Amino acid sequence: MTRTASHATLATLLLAFSGSGAAATVSLSALSEQAARIDVQLATAEDGDVSRMQTRYFANGDQLATWDDGGVLMLCRKAGYLKVPAAKPEVARLPLEQRQMLVYAGMMASIGGVVSIMQSAGADVDVADDGSVSTRTAESHWAYGIERSEITTQRMPDGALRVRTRKTETLTTTPPSSPEDVVSTDADRAARLAELPAVGSWTEVVFSTAAKEARIDPAFPLKGWVSAAESRHDTVGQARAAAGCED
Repeated sequence: MTRTASHATLATLLLAFSGSGAAATVSLSALSEQAARIDVQLATAEDGDVSRMQTRYFANGDQLATWDDGGVLMLCRKAGYLKVPAAKPEVARLPLEQRQMLVYAGMMASIGGVVSIMQSAGADVDVADDGSVSTRTAESHWAYGIERSEITTQRMPDGALRVRTRKTETLTTTPPSSPEDVVSTDADRAARLAELPAVGSWTEVVFSTAAKEARIDPAFPLKGWVSAAESRHDTVGQARAAAGCED
């Protein structure tokens, strides 16, 4: 019995020192700033349609975001381009100001996914070092109660970090207005409740930890893309030169 207990104790110690089951705390904000690519998937209902977006970040400040058949492109933080969806050719004829607004919105879309998971999971998440899936429940407050979400994290084989949040419950903890109340909050409560994500909705973000590429390939064709300014060029290399990019 003594020998068996000793072997069991030794095995426990070896597992502890081998790092099995160890977890690291990761800042989602810092990770989003360092990521070479951010992939976002989301659905507004349990079995709803899934929207997908990918944003790639380059060392020189270039940025390329794509979704469905649309996208935005920013060269060295100076020159913006919109990819014209086949079903919406009118995008190419939008006023300059609207095109610039669409480029800005597209650039920020993946960050919107990051903000969404941070609202549920918090600024930091724990990730198992061995690649196993970690799941926990988190709570966040809304004006009249609490929202509960399931938070899933995983370190992928290529080093990328996957974070998924799924809304599981909406609780109203503030009692409804009574006839004696001077001011009723029932209308405001209903309006706020309608703004909340539906139970079953989910968002998943994958952060690539690979090294950023230096820049977008100069030969990248701009056919089907429209400038957020008034310039017209055939390739990224030409657009980069016209914008005065130094790389």
